[in-house]
Amino acid sequence: MLLADIANLLGGELIGDGNVDLQDVAAYEEASPKDLSYVESAKKLNTHSDAGALIAPRGLEIGRPGISTINPRLSFARAVLLFRPPRKFQPGIDANASISETALVGDGVYVGPFASLASGVVVGGGSYVGAGVHIDQNVRIGSGCHIYPNCVLYADVEIGSRVILHAGVVVGADGFGYIPDEEGRIFKYPQTGRVVIEDDVEIGANSTIDRATLKETRIGRGTKIDNLVQIAHNVEIGEDCILASQVGISGSAKIGRGVMMGGRVGVADHVEIGDGAKLGAETGVPKSLEGGKMYLHTPATEIHDARRRIAVLRNLPKMAERINELERKIGKLES
Repeated sequence: MLLADIANLLGGELIGDGNVDLQDVAAYEEASPKDLSYVESAKKLNTHSDAGALIAPRGLEIGRPGISTINPRLSFARAVLLFRPPRKFQPGIDANASISETALVGDGVYVGPFASLASGVVVGGGSYVGAGVHIDQNVRIGSGCHIYPNCVLYADVEIGSRVILHAGVVVGADGFGYIPDEEGRIFKYPQTGRVVIEDDVEIGANSTIDRATLKETRIGRGTKIDNLVQIAHNVEIGEDCILASQVGISGSAKIGRGVMMGGRVGVADHVEIGDGAKLGAETGVPKSLEGGKMYLHTPATEIHDARRRIAVLRNLPKMAERINELERKIGKLES
């Protein structure tokens, strides 16, 4: 693919020879003369690369042909799709799939071997349902969705369009609700609500989204959820959030729009987190947080205070030794 054509498709400004013929994309250090790569700063250029062309920030001298854009990393991600487009599937229903007579399957849908669609299921056009997927009664799935093998969608779940569920995702299992009865035994609180996943959501492998107790658990449009994430009953997550691996959100928590959570963040029940909040890895959230701020540590603390706290904690052993030494000296003086 010619560099000039790539620049045109990406909406960038061509640098140098547009007739450079590129065959693939590659990481900066691993690129060959036939590869396209990218840099985000002049510092990176101090490291050697054989890349035939680079996507670079506006105004940066790269010393070779390339493409100038406002956001090189984003442009490179789009370039990857030019060289390595998503695999296409052939529509059709495998002979070993089980589909209820009352299920409605749109045009251009693929249903893989041993997938099962129960009564009342609706699957929108152009969707992919992988091998071993089970879709229970009255589930509604929008168009252009991709449901990888062995996902389970419990009854009454609603999935928007262009949603991606990676292998092993479970949507709509019962929330964790129990009440001790008169004899001290554990009574299961009925979980009779549903789950709504809005358009353009992606959920990573083996993540779980529990159904609501009475109303709905909702995942907002465009939110991206990593592998091994647990979202409990009645949780509401806003649009365009990012949740990294092993995040756990307890029941009835409300997460605003554009919230970012690092790995292993834990959120207590009924907590509210405001729009645009950013939580570092392993942050614990026992109470509500304002939006637009960065938080670290447990309990969650604004980043500047959290760093001071962490610094103090690191010095505690030395501080303890100094205190013990001072106590010994004071003891000698008093005696």
